[in-house]
Amino acid sequence: RALLLLSVCIVGQEGGATNYPAGEADKGMDPMKEIGAGTLAGIAQVAVGHPFDTVKVRLQCQRPNDIVFNGTLDCAQKTFRHEGIRGLYKGAWSPLVGAMFQNAAGFFFFASSKQIVRSCYRLEDAAKLDKAQTFIAAGLSACMALFVETPVDLLKVKMQSQIHGRSGQYRNVFHAGYKILQERGIPGLFQGFVSNGWRFVPGRAVYFSAYDSALGYLNGRSNSSRSSSPGESLKSSRPPPPPLYHCFLAGGFAGGVAWLSTYPFDVIRNRMQADAADPRLRKYRNMWHCAYEIAAQEGFHGYFKGLTVCLIRAIPVNACIFTTYTAAIRAME
Repeated sequence: RALLLLSVCIVGQEGGATNYPAGEADKGMDPMKEIGAGTLAGIAQVAVGHPFDTVKVRLQCQRPNDIVFNGTLDCAQKTFRHEGIRGLYKGAWSPLVGAMFQNAAGFFFFASSKQIVRSCYRLEDAAKLDKAQTFIAAGLSACMALFVETPVDLLKVKMQSQIHGRSGQYRNVFHAGYKILQERGIPGLFQGFVSNGWRFVPGRAVYFSAYDSALGYLNGRSNSSRSSSPGESLKSSRPPPPPLYHCFLAGGFAGGVAWLSTYPFDVIRNRMQADAADPRLRKYRNMWHCAYEIAAQEGFHGYFKGLTVCLIRAIPVNACIFTTYTAAIRAME
């Protein structure tokens, strides 16, 4: 149990959403470069995005009969006033310390999924996947990564949902993992697994597809304007690597689109994971009961609580992730 707890607590990435660019890796997989670049991208994501994620989770988890925060800005101000900067980074140790491990696993899953898709379509090993194939590979990699993402997300949400001035059950993510293992065993770490799957698998597929499409569009416009010059068409047909600002713009676009596509399931997932660890004390029997209760008590608006801060976070954070990853890969070449 101690070894399992340590592995779960150090295998983390903020927001349950590790991000892996689809273009650079097709040039050839170097495990050490992927691990190094992924680690830097993961650290950038946690450093920039975790405070926004804490505000989002707190807004999502408060109920109509127990209102503490009156919106995004109010939640951020009260959290900082009562808990300081540490309050905004609650639950961050798991994703921060485990950035290398989770990114390494994520890159491996995505690379493996792309090879599986290439085999199914009888493509060459280094062949670039089209948009539909990228969507399939990303979804398949998410199915694999879900078994890592769910325990990490659970520990993060357990900590983030503890509000200042109320009795906190857990001191930190390590204590949360220890208590859950002690009381519920390994199955306790997979609380909210099904609802997380509904959020994570299609969200990851949309994420990669949106990034690939946006980057292709930006590069296509750039290359078409460049090829209009005399003699340019006689040069090598291999397109130049995309400039980093293209990665930045495409990453921001992908982050926003991916979150919009599955956001209601993120609200349901967070409610499910913030619920009591003991099934006998839980408010929700399953994700469908949770969805019904949200609609009955809060209406359609309840499925989009915290969306504003989520998008404020998602666009710059995902832009930084892709830019950091791509810059690191190129620096190590």
